[in-house]
Amino acid sequence: MLLSTALMALSLGTTGNIAHAAGFQVKTMRDPLPSREFERGLVIGKGWAEWAFGADIKTATGYWDGQGNKRDWANTKFTHSTQRLTVRYGLSRRAELWMELPFVYERLTNPDAGTDLSQFGIGDPRFGWKYEPFRSMAPVTSLILYTWYKGPAGNESPGNSGGGPDSFTDFVVSTGTPDMAFGAAGKRQIGPLAFTLDLSYIRRFSGVTMWAVETTYNRYSGRVKPGDITRVAGDVMLQLGPVAVHGGADFQLRQVLKSGNSVTGLFPGRDLAPVEGSEGWSLDAPVGVVLNLTRGVDIDLALRVPVRGEDLQFFPIEDLQPTRGTTYSGTLELRY
Repeated sequence: MLLSTALMALSLGTTGNIAHAAGFQVKTMRDPLPSREFERGLVIGKGWAEWAFGADIKTATGYWDGQGNKRDWANTKFTHSTQRLTVRYGLSRRAELWMELPFVYERLTNPDAGTDLSQFGIGDPRFGWKYEPFRSMAPVTSLILYTWYKGPAGNESPGNSGGGPDSFTDFVVSTGTPDMAFGAAGKRQIGPLAFTLDLSYIRRFSGVTMWAVETTYNRYSGRVKPGDITRVAGDVMLQLGPVAVHGGADFQLRQVLKSGNSVTGLFPGRDLAPVEGSEGWSLDAPVGVVLNLTRGVDIDLALRVPVRGEDLQFFPIEDLQPTRGTTYSGTLELRY
């Protein structure tokens, strides 16, 4: 009996599998994720998490006038760069949560005037949600609805109380007001090609900001309502082995910005006056290349070329009317 028990234990020890889990093992509950960019849907999929470390840099030497014509500054350069961390998580088979935390560096130089100002600080974070009501694979078709919220967190003061509101000592990197976006996007794969279309409306709420200077009494603070944005963007991608090249267009129509004093009641911004010439439209041409190193590692290199912009009335607030310049981007994506 004792010998029989020992032989049975030895047999189980040599032929049985021990169930165990480790922190970096492949998760069996996650959705499949294609290794090539053109075959992926617009949500990351259940059980997947992605960390993207990226940077965008633009050096502007000019602007757009009120008629949308290109104008150059006289020996002046403005550098605007954003270092960002973006996290995506597949909450379910049809839903994704994401967040983006940016840090902004800006520098303005003009040797003729002896100007050399720079500043580094936090930008405005965004939090978003995507829902995919329809998806098919091989070839992929992905239709999503999404929303995101931008909270004001960056510097919104152009100076300090000692120097007075008219002294420009700091860069304003935030509108000081929140945004909420609602949109829909679709992606369709045809052979080695993938077509993406994105439609969205960005509602920009009013708020009391420190960069809106009240000039009658020469003091800070005033209520501002940035113009809402209607956005249409499209992209065409071609997959060539582990490399995906893509390009498209990004059109934005901005409504008029309003400013003034707050009023009492449920709608403190209802009496704000429109700022003449603050509305307009812009068109950019983004192009890029995605290197699919492995299923869990991608490198995304891109640039955004401005085709047409708006009158630069609110320099240097890039979130209102961007300066004219090509933006170069690089992102390392790690997913598990």
